[in-house]
Amino acid sequence: MSGTIDLTDRVLYRFWHKENLRFSDTDMIGHVNNVAFAALLESGRTAYTHGGHFPRFPAGCQVVMARVEIDYRMELHWPNAVDIGTSLLRVGNSSFMLGQGIFRGADCVTTGRTVLVLIDKATRRSAPLPADYRAALLREITDPPVPATPVP
Repeated sequence: MSGTIDLTDRVLYRFWHKENLRFSDTDMIGHVNNVAFAALLESGRTAYTHGGHFPRFPAGCQVVMARVEIDYRMELHWPNAVDIGTSLLRVGNSSFMLGQGIFRGADCVTTGRTVLVLIDKATRRSAPLPADYRAALLREITDPPVPATPVP
């Protein structure tokens, strides 16, 4: 399913997070460094997963990142602000995949996909998603997208 989704389309995203770029995000040729894009995606992902619209993870469990994929589409320079869109793409038994886009105005500068896995802290092995959490995730996929945030 996630292979056919256009992550560059603002309409796809249900959740938005805004970030201001820092001068320290730039590299010696003056554009935002690839590591900064990973941090921006992390910021949007964290705001999404800890934003209060999902149940808490069960005691003794946590989510870890199992895979991240980033496509750099355009240069980005400081000073600037970006909108980070996040949408749920897939739900598995113990994992889920998020799709993200980083936008400067109408331009999509970066896209990413991340697989997050619920693990048992004691065994360090994957654990099944609790029914209430899984149901909340599945609602994110089945509910129609909300209108995209306005482009500045």
